Amino acid sequence: MIRSRSAVALLVLATLLAGCTAAPAPSPTSTEVARLEACADAASSIVTAAGDLVAEYELPGLDPSATPAPGVTATPAPAPTSSGDAITDAVTSARATRDELGCDREQFTEDLESGLARIEPETPIAAAVWRRVSASVLGTVEQTARVWELAAGDDLLDVLARAADGSTIELAPQTEVDATLVLLAGITLRGSGRDETVLRSTAPDAAIMVVTDGLVRLEALTLQLGLGDPSSGVVAGPSASIVLNGVRVTGAATEGEGDSAGGAGVYLSAQGAEGSGRGTTLEITDSLFDRNAWAGLAVTGGHRVSIESSTFRGNAGAGIVFLDQTSGSVASSTFTDNTVGVAAAGTSTPAIVGSTITGGTVGLQADASAAPAVQKVTISGPSSAAIIFGGESAGSVSDATCRDVSHGIVIGDGAAPSLGSNDCTLARGTG
Repeated sequence: MIRSRSAVALLVLATLLAGCTAAPAPSPTSTEVARLEACADAASSIVTAAGDLVAEYELPGLDPSATPAPGVTATPAPAPTSSGDAITDAVTSARATRDELGCDREQFTEDLESGLARIEPETPIAAAVWRRVSASVLGTVEQTARVWELAAGDDLLDVLARAADGSTIELAPQTEVDATLVLLAGITLRGSGRDETVLRSTAPDAAIMVVTDGLVRLEALTLQLGLGDPSSGVVAGPSASIVLNGVRVTGAATEGEGDSAGGAGVYLSAQGAEGSGRGTTLEITDSLFDRNAWAGLAVTGGHRVSIESSTFRGNAGAGIVFLDQTSGSVASSTFTDNTVGVAAAGTSTPAIVGSTITGGTVGLQADASAAPAVQKVTISGPSSAAIIFGGESAGSVSDATCRDVSHGIVIGDGAAPSLGSNDCTLARGTG
């Protein structure tokens, strides 16, 4: 992820420039014109190196073709970081030139500011790197984690660019952003309650993109996605570690429309076994995911989740989608009027325990070689079936209760789940 040599370079830039002291008088052998040109060239070399680093992150934004469902946004992997060393070298060299020639400090800073402002990043990650590099070069990046109190009208993007790893940003009651918030460091975004603090995003692809292996937290707030846009709430890659507590992520889908195109409330993206071996990578407690266009939550790769006491309601595709080798547990949670309550595919192995699924088309569906473990789950009112095992899926169902359903547990010809004692009808199907 972005915490690499380039990230280390960004953190030391401010320190390098802060060490510049008043320089000695210019060399009597230098002409004033040549000296001024050399000072301008020194500032320009930093701007050039910064532009090269930003350019490395000019990837094709959010590529829907890389996702498991049409229209769902993914997190592109950061570009190579060879320019991280180059910008560190440029700052070091510029400092030496500035000290040697006695460059005017205010003019040097002005040249840096104007040059950095001319860099025009085109993708969300590149824009975040540009802001971080600019803040580092100009010496405004914080070196120590602290709590930031964001007032109405404050620029959240600017605060994110300057905040140190481990910082907490306390949001104003109403905060509106029209660009993706790219987190390059482990940051906590905190509100005063999910009914009191609303972070409203009209970003076209994702409201928040996590591009760090630092711990990211969202607490006590509502993340509201823009009307009419098939955007996702929080999008993260294979190295992400995220905690959501007391959060609502709400989209603009029409309940029950069954449209798989669009975004997810939270989408953890990875391929194959990426994301595995790190324990729980997503922890959700006392949160609500509603009216998202594809899923309330979607996890891929090897991500592992822990979900407690949360609600998934009116998500057009599914409440939760488990793909690839994903795993983890969903406990004491409620699923209401999602097209599918919980969907498991690939070789995923989620455990669904002590939860309630109501309405929609299918309560729980397993396909491919998924093996969900379902225990003490009550399913009522889906229009098609309570539980469907298709493909070559396995897993187990015990102590399940099915109410007001046309079909209870439906098992395809290639599926082989283990069934305990359940209060559900049993049917064999095809597939």
